Amino acid sequence: MAKNHRKRRNSFFSRLFKKALLATAVVALSAAVIVGFWLLSELGPKEVDYSNMELEPGVLEKRAYFAERLQASVELVEAFEEILVLRKPSKEDLLLLEQAVAAQREYVEGRPNAEMEQVKRLEFLEKQYQDFAVKDTLSLSLEAEGEAAKLAGADKIEEALAQYQLAWQLQEKINEEFPLSHAQDPSRTARLRRSSEFLTAEPIYRESLAYEREADVKRAVKDWAAAKEALEKAIQLQDTLNSKHRGTRQADVSRSGKLQTKLVGVLSGEGFIRITEIVQMADARRVAGDNLEAASYYEEAARLQKILNLEYPDSPHASPERVVEYQRKSQTSQSYELGLEIEANHDALQDFLASRKIRAAIDKIVDLRRDIMQMEETYPRSSLNDSNLQVKIRYLNLIQNDIGFIQEHLYRRMLKVSDSGGWSMLTTEVTQGLYSIVMGQNPSRLKADDHPVDSVSWREAKTFCQRLSWIMGKPVRLPNENEFREALGPLRYLALEDYTWSASNSGGDAHPVASQGAFGNGYFDLLGNVSEWLESMDRFEDEDAKHIGGHAQDNLEAIFTVPVRNSPRGERNRMTGFRIVAQL
Repeated sequence: MAKNHRKRRNSFFSRLFKKALLATAVVALSAAVIVGFWLLSELGPKEVDYSNMELEPGVLEKRAYFAERLQASVELVEAFEEILVLRKPSKEDLLLLEQAVAAQREYVEGRPNAEMEQVKRLEFLEKQYQDFAVKDTLSLSLEAEGEAAKLAGADKIEEALAQYQLAWQLQEKINEEFPLSHAQDPSRTARLRRSSEFLTAEPIYRESLAYEREADVKRAVKDWAAAKEALEKAIQLQDTLNSKHRGTRQADVSRSGKLQTKLVGVLSGEGFIRITEIVQMADARRVAGDNLEAASYYEEAARLQKILNLEYPDSPHASPERVVEYQRKSQTSQSYELGLEIEANHDALQDFLASRKIRAAIDKIVDLRRDIMQMEETYPRSSLNDSNLQVKIRYLNLIQNDIGFIQEHLYRRMLKVSDSGGWSMLTTEVTQGLYSIVMGQNPSRLKADDHPVDSVSWREAKTFCQRLSWIMGKPVRLPNENEFREALGPLRYLALEDYTWSASNSGGDAHPVASQGAFGNGYFDLLGNVSEWLESMDRFEDEDAKHIGGHAQDNLEAIFTVPVRNSPRGERNRMTGFRIVAQL
């Protein structure tokens, strides 16, 4: 236990010793820092007593000189201000202010540490001097005089130009020599320069316009040489404006192009007048009935127009379309007799078909086919080439062996509609067999020759009517609604199931035409079977067309109302067909 007591006592003295050492170290460090600061303060800059310093030789003299210059500037400004109170300062008076500025500048520049107040005073005096210096410049009055001269008319243009140029020069001088003055204005310099350039270019532009007007007068009287000379001068002057006065309003590259086009027109004008005269002679010969001579004149006009187009492609008289037009007129005149023959043969064909003289009609079809082919091959540009007639004769030539059968078939199945102006209606719907012969195809879903054609659009039905009219030599079309209802007659006492194919008896499909009873006026299947397209003349071409009568999938109640439906003209539906009327 005594041993433990000794250990605790030794540990206590050890800790006490360490604390004493730490305290001694802190005191020593603090003393070192204080000594360091003291040494620095002793070694640093000392306060200087300038009152006891001896100045270098000449410093007092410089101080006195600059103070004298400042005083001189103040006195000169005071003297100038006294003059301002009494009168308007003259150029000699302005020398006082100029001298004041010079003295003030000498003071500021000679004293590197000059007071800011004196620096600002220098800036004020410089601006004041420049404002007074430019006060009597004539730039503004010169511009006003120039503007007045410009408005006085063309005779005063040179005088106006002289005034503007002087004003411009004075303003440039002000901007360079007096940049602090209120009159300094770079934008005004630019404006005066533009005005001067405008007035420089204006006489040139007016002269160019005068030459252009002269050229127009000479061209009107066909004095081509004088017109050419005047236009060349106008172009030369405009080119000068474009190259030397590009920033002015008178510079106009597009006008140069227009003048060049006029010049080319003048150069080609004589040739164009000759072409026009030849065309006029050709027109006169054609009116007189001398078609061959007219054709030769038109051909010559076409030849000369080709030459003009090659030599002067930029001329307003150059025109490939005119070449084609003159060739067309030439070939039309040359083919005139052949055209008359085609027209006469076509009239005869119509008569033969209408009167059912099939053999004679076929002979005319062959003749027309030959003549039309000759017209196409020999005179392809002739306006007597009738594309519609070509299609018609080509079709009739193709179907010539069926013409007699088709006519016989229709005449046996047409009945006149009362109060319809001579129109007769087909007693049945158009069958698939008849449609196939006329059109060369059968679009129907359920194919059978004795069934009504279906899945045919309104436009296809109209094409069928057109071809049938070619075959019959008579107008053929779709019936209108009044004709359809007239043919139908009254329904009050009819048992419709005996006259129609409807949903109740059709099985959902169309049946052979005329396989039910005829209505009172002798027509079959006006109701049911397939709905029938109408002429729809009361509608625009882009509007829907009408079809009437219902179809095999309608119930009897709906069919009894004689339903009229609308469908797009290009629509094909297996429940829609048609019948035709013809003016026999």
